[in-house]
Amino acid sequence: MNSALVRVPGTGEVSLAPPDTPEPPDATSPLAAAWTGLGLSTPDGTTLARKVEKEGTEHWQQLTPARYIYKSQELTVASVFQETKGEVLSAYFGGMKFAAVGTGTPTNYRAEISSIPKSDVRALCVDWTDVVSDEEIYSHRLYLPRAEVSETEDSQFSRTQEARWGMTFSALAPPKGKTYIAVWLTNDPAVLFGAPAVATGALDVITEDRPPAK
Repeated sequence: MNSALVRVPGTGEVSLAPPDTPEPPDATSPLAAAWTGLGLSTPDGTTLARKVEKEGTEHWQQLTPARYIYKSQELTVASVFQETKGEVLSAYFGGMKFAAVGTGTPTNYRAEISSIPKSDVRALCVDWTDVVSDEEIYSHRLYLPRAEVSETEDSQFSRTQEARWGMTFSALAPPKGKTYIAVWLTNDPAVLFGAPAVATGALDVITEDRPPAK
């Protein structure tokens, strides 16, 4: 047990780009111009979920499955966004876009919500950073080359709370020639097997109790 390897995602953001936008070079470089951040989200942050459905084979001679047959795999990213802006509304309403109308001042804008749902595929990045100290700043970036909003939460308009836009993005199958649905980028050595502990006496490290040598 090593408390130096505990991570707290102190701050982060979800960003979108056109589908198959190239993978960022690392976890710390600013995202390219193609990416647009979705801005502020509720304190719950972002929820990453992975679900693999599989079914065991059945046998006459034994009760234990000999193999598992994989039925489906789902990787989702969910967050509740607080900024009411074009990129957030476009994702929530399946690609809806506002355009200026009329010639008056101030400018007015109009958008249509289609009666026929359409596919709205995006590339997605989830960034989060844990600032342990001035010397230890660990960044993580989850990149999904193809994702689509699979679920939206109800948005309530009232005078006691800001407008909120809850969305769940689901990873889609990769294009031809690729075998992954997501890539995790980080500068954090804790992800390596046998990651070394930070050399400081202030850490609460629990070691195995061993009997004294005879």
